[in-house]
Order: sequence, then C-alpha cells, then structure tokens
Amino acid sequence: MQNKKSLWNLLLAGALLLLFSSCSKEKEKPAAPTIEVVHLGIHEAEEDGIFYLGEEGHFEVNIKVPGRIKKIELEIYQESGYGIFSLSKVYEGDYVGRKEVPGFQDYPVIPEGEAIGAYSFHLKVTDQEGQVAALDENITVKAGDGSGEHEHEH
Repeated sequence: MQNKKSLWNLLLAGALLLLFSSCSKEKEKPAAPTIEVVHLGIHEAEEDGIFYLGEEGHFEVNIKVPGRIKKIELEIYQESGYGIFSLSKVYEGDYVGRKEVPGFQDYPVIPEGEAIGAYSFHLKVTDQEGQVAALDENITVKAGDGSGEHEHEH
C-alpha cells in the first residue's frame, strides 16, 4: 500500500512539475523583419539615392517578416537648408499579415519649391510581435528639369 501511495505522489509531483514548467516557458518570438534594398532613387541617375524636385522618386525593397507584417512606414525629411519638408506614409491594407513582400516599391514626390540638398529616407517595418526593421539612408534631392516625368522600369 505504501508503494502505491509513493508511486501516486511521485506521478502527481511529476505532472505538476511538467505543468508548471511548460506554462513558464515563454513563447519564442519569430526572427526579426528584414529589409533588402533593390533600388533607391530615380532610375536615370548616375548613382543611387538621387531624387529630383517635382518628379517621382523611386524605391524598391524586398521585405521578409517571419512574424507577419503589422505596418510599413515611410518618412522622408529634409536634413539641410532652411526648409522643413517632411513626407510620411503608412502602408497597411494588403500588406498586413503577410510574411514577405518581394519588390515592394513606391514613387514618392518631393514637390517643386522645396529645398535641394540632403534628405533622410527612413523605411520601417513592424511585425505583429512589435519587432522592427529600419532602413535609414541618406538621399540627395536635386533640381528637376521641370517636366515632372521620367521613365519607370516595370
């Protein structure tokens, strides 16, 4: 009888230990999001990172988010001169919940009349766990030719 009681107590203690140890384990977070630059700036420029006033700029990135996308945010703001230009945009809609967005691109415009010079380009991807990947690049804004047009590679 004593052996059965000891065996029962041992089984009960083991079950409680298993229950509490499995409850105390934290859920493992997925890997953090990543952003890979494919292209930044207009296609006709001699180098990357060039935008022209009044013309569509361009960026293309590959985004991977094992923890699924919550939101993608873009911010471009002026670093030099007396201007205070800034552009902010949030991309949600079709992107929320996705794990990957290959070839994510947009064509932001820095309007004519803004200052030429150094600007900051920030793209931030937040996953549903709150983890963030940030792309921070310097871009140069030059005077456009007034046409407001350039060719897109699609």
